[in-house]
Amino acid sequence: MSLMFGRSVSHREWLSRLPFASDKVTVKNLHLTANAGFDVWGRQKVQPVDISISLSLMQPASSAAASDTVDASTVHYGQLSKLVIARVQQNSEKWITPEELAYSTTMAALEAAPNHTLLAALEVDVRFTKSTLYGEGMSVLFNFTPEAAAPSNGYNSELLHLSRLHVPALIGVNSNERTMKQMVVVSIWIDRVNPLILEHCFELEQLVFKTVEESSYETLESLAEELAGRTVKYFVLPHQMSAAGYPEVAGVRIKIEKPSAVPMADAPAVEVYRSAESQEAFGKRMMAELGNKRPQIPFPLAGRLDDFLKTWKQD
Repeated sequence: MSLMFGRSVSHREWLSRLPFASDKVTVKNLHLTANAGFDVWGRQKVQPVDISISLSLMQPASSAAASDTVDASTVHYGQLSKLVIARVQQNSEKWITPEELAYSTTMAALEAAPNHTLLAALEVDVRFTKSTLYGEGMSVLFNFTPEAAAPSNGYNSELLHLSRLHVPALIGVNSNERTMKQMVVVSIWIDRVNPLILEHCFELEQLVFKTVEESSYETLESLAEELAGRTVKYFVLPHQMSAAGYPEVAGVRIKIEKPSAVPMADAPAVEVYRSAESQEAFGKRMMAELGNKRPQIPFPLAGRLDDFLKTWKQD
């Protein structure tokens, strides 16, 4: 990560350091085409991308409101949009990683501010809308809090987000729920990702989908715990071990919705956060269970994930 974005911290720590900001300027879902990221089969492809930017101002945009002009107390959202679009177009000649696209967008957003002391925080969401088979997209979320004295002294957080994966699963405590699979909706955030994890982001959907589809738990809590464990053991830790010199992944957050469970509600849900850090109990247990092995789950994997893992553990 470029030093100009300061020190990498977990998303929770980044939020705790976020100063109060009264005013924001946002651009939601710029629909663009980028020569970046991976398609559902892990190929480097030109593909659609939705980019959202949120700029929190250090001070209220009072003079802009008083003069009814877009002055130096605020950010021109039209100019912000043009700068982001131009950056994406400039990068179109050569394929770039999802992380590089997020950083390039961040640079464009910083250029839109009259000066860096104007900004309390910057949030970028780069969503590849066609990079999942069963979900609503794969995103890189990059958040940056610059320091007034020098942006390089600030803090940043970076997450990988798999959004709303629809998976049929045998789940529920009622007898009728044990007779047929029903749809659950899974979202997952991996906090403080490293470049190697982002380069293999397309493998995450396979791991999540097969884990949920092959499961038969009665409760969402048990399913979420199993999914968190497998994500850390078979996705996070193998790539983390190979990415020497980068900070540990902070953890995974998983949300599982069960739309058919409560007829009068859109969906009940269970959400869990599990730390992947080696000094935390959950992360320590996952590392102990994994040992020195680095499972290479084939992509795409033909057959059941349960069968592959059983064979791998016996070898």
